[in-house]
Amino acid sequence: MNRSLVLVTIAAALGLAACTSTPAPDTAATATATSVPSSTTPPPVQVVTTVVTQTVTNPPPPPANPVIGSFGYGDLKLGMTRQQALDAKLIGPDISGLSGAYCTFHDIIGTGGRAYVSKAKGVSSIFFGADMSSDGVGSGATEEKLKVEYTNLKPSIGTSYTASADGNSNAYFHFLVDKGMVTTAVLNINGQDCHS
Repeated sequence: MNRSLVLVTIAAALGLAACTSTPAPDTAATATATSVPSSTTPPPVQVVTTVVTQTVTNPPPPPANPVIGSFGYGDLKLGMTRQQALDAKLIGPDISGLSGAYCTFHDIIGTGGRAYVSKAKGVSSIFFGADMSSDGVGSGATEEKLKVEYTNLKPSIGTSYTASADGNSNAYFHFLVDKGMVTTAVLNINGQDCHS
């Protein structure tokens, strides 16, 4: 074997070993780092994580209560068919006792309100109490509060008032008043055919 080839091979191996070896730690740097007084070292950062889980014992909050508006009461909309309202569990069964009639009458589930549903027009009238509105106007409110909240009131037959439904030209509000109190509040679809 060629002696110079052996020397070149050994020199290359040593050079490779020198390039890939781990350098020795710098003791001067370690000594400097430990010589800093502990009073100037900032305290460690504390991270606090809160995990909130929704369980049977910690249920999610209920959705906000629906309110009466120009198009209906929450998800119960004027014009909705009886079957749609029943399937969505927004109204209970017919309580009119007139099954098969051109109109049926239903409790609005979870409220003291009621609704007429017409075969021709769907949900046509929604009767509501003051607790079903965002402004506190409905059955049980004072006439004074009614006049403050509904500035577009128009006198109607006897001691009643009507008001247009803002943004819905196909509906109107009707209020009956007796002795300064609202006794009936209803959102009607135009041309409703279930009651007078």
